[in-house]
Amino acid sequence: MNGLQGAVKAYHKAYSERLVRSSQLAENLRLGPRQIPEVYRLLPPICEAFGIEEPELFLTMGPVNAFTIGHTRTSITIYSQLLDHLSLDEVEAVLAHECGHILCEHMLYHSMAQVIELAVSLGGSAGIPFASALLKVVAGPLRISLSNWSRKSELSADRAAAAYMGDPDPIRRVMFRFAGLRHDSPYTHDAGQFSAQALEYEALRESRWDRFLQWQVGQASTHPLLAVRVREIEGWATTPRFEKLAELAGYVRTAPRCGMCGHRIQEQWRHCQVCGGALAVAAMPAG
Repeated sequence: MNGLQGAVKAYHKAYSERLVRSSQLAENLRLGPRQIPEVYRLLPPICEAFGIEEPELFLTMGPVNAFTIGHTRTSITIYSQLLDHLSLDEVEAVLAHECGHILCEHMLYHSMAQVIELAVSLGGSAGIPFASALLKVVAGPLRISLSNWSRKSELSADRAAAAYMGDPDPIRRVMFRFAGLRHDSPYTHDAGQFSAQALEYEALRESRWDRFLQWQVGQASTHPLLAVRVREIEGWATTPRFEKLAELAGYVRTAPRCGMCGHRIQEQWRHCQVCGGALAVAAMPAG
């Protein structure tokens, strides 16, 4: 495993991360104090709270989604429809979720899973039946383990987001948006009803057959099912650990910040000493 880790790190540092960043700079919008600052300014407080280096933040055309990539040089990409479908605090929760992946150092193992899938795919197309079959047998258990770990890593990132937001509600509403309703939908809707629906889903686990069917559905997805994520995050929010982390994050979120770059400022400043923006209005908290 250590050899695979080293190989994946070297591969991403020398090739894939450079390739992705080149594509991002050529095709996507990099957010900053003067490029959609309303969204960008949410990122620095999260990184400060988590104690991580700030990743680059890009916007690209696409569905309601976001992803983080890179191990030695990390970036977050959000899709355009995410901004259309989610309220600003829900977008903030998504950014905190992605930063949670960075905090937990998930990116390397996600990359390892991708490399293994690529190796199996290339082996299958090589036209050498014995080698292809052997590769599948050897890689099979590792693929299953990494796939299960990957789904669980999403729950860890959800926990990080909920703790940073100080409330499970924003990340719970994100799951609600993924199910299909925009934050400004004209239809009557209630995220709490989705929580009740998730509870009903959990009740199905009393049957062994239903547990097997749920397992089958879950194996077909790269992420935990939405109902599972809702129930997990609600359970996590009742623990003393959550309360402690939320309290610590609250000190960071409520600190006075520049309205353009989101970095901390001092009351006597007239210009932000990070982005240089004029502080003509009262300093604002992160969220």
